[in-house]
Amino acid sequence: MSETLDIYLRAHTVVLDEPKRPMRGKNRPPGNLVKWPELALVFHCESRTDVSQGLTVGFYRLLKLKADSYVLEEEGAFFDDELPADELEVLETRLRTAVPDITSFPPRFPLHSRSEFVKNVFYRYARKGALIVGFNICYALSRIARKWTTGDKDEWSLVLSEYPDGKENLYHPRVLIEPIDSKKSFLRFRSEWVPKGGQAKRTDIYKSRFLDLRTLLWALFHKPLSLKTACEIQAFKKYDLPQTLDYTPTGQVSVPEIEYARQNARCIAALLSAAKREFDLHPIQLSPAKTYSPASLAKAYLNEMGIVPPSQKFNVPNEILGIAMESYTGGRSETKIRHVEVPVVPVDFTSEYPTICALLNLMEILTAQSLTFEDATTEVRKLLDALTLDKCFNRELWLEFRFFALVMPDGDILPVRTMYNGFTQNIGNNYLTSDKPIWVAGPDVINSVIQTGKVPRIVRALKLIPHGRQPGLRPVHLRGAVTIDPRRDDLFRKVMRSASGTSPTKSSTTG
Repeated sequence: MSETLDIYLRAHTVVLDEPKRPMRGKNRPPGNLVKWPELALVFHCESRTDVSQGLTVGFYRLLKLKADSYVLEEEGAFFDDELPADELEVLETRLRTAVPDITSFPPRFPLHSRSEFVKNVFYRYARKGALIVGFNICYALSRIARKWTTGDKDEWSLVLSEYPDGKENLYHPRVLIEPIDSKKSFLRFRSEWVPKGGQAKRTDIYKSRFLDLRTLLWALFHKPLSLKTACEIQAFKKYDLPQTLDYTPTGQVSVPEIEYARQNARCIAALLSAAKREFDLHPIQLSPAKTYSPASLAKAYLNEMGIVPPSQKFNVPNEILGIAMESYTGGRSETKIRHVEVPVVPVDFTSEYPTICALLNLMEILTAQSLTFEDATTEVRKLLDALTLDKCFNRELWLEFRFFALVMPDGDILPVRTMYNGFTQNIGNNYLTSDKPIWVAGPDVINSVIQTGKVPRIVRALKLIPHGRQPGLRPVHLRGAVTIDPRRDDLFRKVMRSASGTSPTKSSTTG
């Protein structure tokens, strides 16, 4: 059955006469902030289990960097300002007999209300440039917030401090959260308030950064981890991390709930040091608070190798950028036949993206000094006419797949971004017929030929031609162990060999 649907295409936009907009406030961060601040404030919150999910109790740990680890300086707790008296009594009684994890005399285990914690702990150490750490930190921040509004961008703007009459305390800047996806968000303090007509007192709050350990561990291991599974991960076994308690929160303040929350704070603090050691194995100039995914690490390694970003070294016309954007679709795997038993063959396909990058020899493009886009219409038509599935297993042939083609679709299987089921906008590989041509990436054209057995009508084709090698390339030690020299090594092949446990003793761009 055929349908007539609108097709959504990516576009390259050009901003004309963009006005220069200075950054608001006095808190513009310098570019030389230390990777790991001297102080770190770890905190964890427990909440009600009803729809309000309001704060009940929380624990914090002030840590100081010594050698390669963060060491406990102070441990404390806090509670909701409106916590019922009977629950507060349970908390106070428990903490009177609790043994602090840090030795001091007399034993000290400070207990604050939420408001006191925000003022005397949270902002106090933020103004000293502390790293503010949590596991799923956005949830913890929202538990200690009093209210929220929309921010300067498409973000949450959390008000953490108010006066007794309910007015916002402007001396304590808001926390802005810009959600990106389920694993990461951009977090920052809003500019500090400057008294009108007075002298602004600059603090180090502009140095303070938020670190969500869940996001950092996702970037390091490419696995979605809970606090429990993060403490159990094989890479951290050597650190003998504390483990989370086998307990299901009830939303009530009880002794088990208190101990559960305190243990979680312990685990987060221990995870911070373990994650620091793992992160520091990578010889890259990247802030852990700015590490959002494995791609963040990859980009940092490219920078460390001296590879100039393509947008900076290649003078690509806007027309070509538009073609590239129109042809860009994300990788996709899908089930063609559902709920039907069919013969299958198990296939173990790992490192799919790096494999494709290696087969297309994209390292040659990344390290090139210049790049041109030359007409290859006749050449591409001949390539497609002679193409077979068996020929696609010839690695040398893949170098011919680096092209863009303007295709007039006529029953060809191509990636289509449209509105499915009337409400879901997504990409699917479908039979496509159109009275207007569209730009398609070479590998997608190849896929259509293999699947349908027919060659699409090629109106025009452009081939990517790299020239020379950019100067300034230098070797880097992947995770401090594997040397990659971009002047002779294929980054993608060496990464895959290292991940598989094989020793990449010989460099190759064809192996």
